[in-house]
Amino acid sequence: MTSKDFRRAALDSYYYLARTTAVRHVHNELRRRSHRWRYGVDSSFMFRSVELEINSMCNRRCSYCPNISTQRPVGYMTESLFRKIIADLAEMNFDGNVSYHFYGEPMLDKRLLGFVEYTVKQLPKCRPLIYSNGDFLTLDIFHDYIKWGRTTFCITQHDNCIPPNLQEILNEANAQEQDHISVRFADNIDMMNRSGLIKWMGVPREPLEVPCDAPLATMVIAMNGNVVLCCNDYFETEVLGNVATHSLRQVWCSEPFERFRIALSRGDRTASKLCASCDSTPSESHLRRIVAQ
Repeated sequence: MTSKDFRRAALDSYYYLARTTAVRHVHNELRRRSHRWRYGVDSSFMFRSVELEINSMCNRRCSYCPNISTQRPVGYMTESLFRKIIADLAEMNFDGNVSYHFYGEPMLDKRLLGFVEYTVKQLPKCRPLIYSNGDFLTLDIFHDYIKWGRTTFCITQHDNCIPPNLQEILNEANAQEQDHISVRFADNIDMMNRSGLIKWMGVPREPLEVPCDAPLATMVIAMNGNVVLCCNDYFETEVLGNVATHSLRQVWCSEPFERFRIALSRGDRTASKLCASCDSTPSESHLRRIVAQ
């Protein structure tokens, strides 16, 4: 057994005890103290990813996306709000992922490169991620982004083939540069019904009795500053606060958000109509790491 395998086995054993015995109380209290010390967050949950809707437009209409039949209000996040969010993250010494999408294509926003540069300068410990369909990415543009070091492109090819512009990047980028791009195909993605919005995928007859880690570890911010329960809230039906008027820390630690997270950590999806209609389940590895509050 390698040291990596040993560490994974040890963690699995620990989380099993934390999930199934009174160890969970100690586990959650230690996590709360750690989050309070590192980020000033008084919760046993802490977001590791922030998703910012810098623009709401997309050039595609995929059958597994709500954009195929409806459209979010067309618009952009203001630069002042973007900077305010980054300032809040800097005040928390945030060291997780920052991405620039909700249901829009971030590369349609001409400000994206400047936003990435600003993120890297203000949050030296974070990892900027650009989730994109790759339609507007060229080798030169790719080089403009990765010169800032930690930026990574996560490309989903909805046509299930590599187009010439992406093939050029994969052919010409050196080994170090290729660490900044990953390409996946839609055929290989576990699709979800987006809380019932994708009608052809159906809706569970009864809410799943499975924990969900999305609201436990991710903060999703719409272009107007609304914080929604998770990325499946296309219509912003579960707004938990607004970061234009409150800090990210205040919204994350709010009573409604904490109540949702506690319920979902226990596998109770009746706490929200969104969750009751959702068919998404975490991977087995993620499920093993969810400890009920």
